[in-house]
Amino acid sequence: MSQGLLGSVHSGKAALVHRYLTGTYLKDESPEGGRFKKEVVIDGQSYLLLIRDEGGPPDEQFGRWIDGLVLVFSIESEESFQLVCEYFERLDSFKDTSDLPIILVGTQDLTSEKNPRVIDDAQARHLALDLHKCPYYETCATYGLNVERVFQDGESPLLLCRH
Repeated sequence: MSQGLLGSVHSGKAALVHRYLTGTYLKDESPEGGRFKKEVVIDGQSYLLLIRDEGGPPDEQFGRWIDGLVLVFSIESEESFQLVCEYFERLDSFKDTSDLPIILVGTQDLTSEKNPRVIDDAQARHLALDLHKCPYYETCATYGLNVERVFQDGESPLLLCRH
């Protein structure tokens, strides 16, 4: 099962993956992305989940590699929201995404009075509808809000795609 993540360097995707894999928060974002693996249990059966955090726009090799996609943006950044749309359009130009399991994630790790939310819930949910009616979650890797849920809800459709 191969899960790809797309989003800007400042989207919070590295912190999301780090929290999922280790249970701890990592503030620094990695511009290179990364590849990770985790053993998961679904319906009593053990599987290896491969996670690829793409460091930039997707290419055709990324498109061939993924079985599912998590699109990540920061709710504090219009730029990261626009970039996730651009990355999806690029992927869609060379991969049929109509049956691809997709999850849209808005991270709120850096939301504060000085760094307020700029992408409202309605905007994000509208994008989720446009993305083949995919699920939308808001997460906070700082304290773990919805992090497990994003990956767990993404695992079952991945398993169905593999069989």
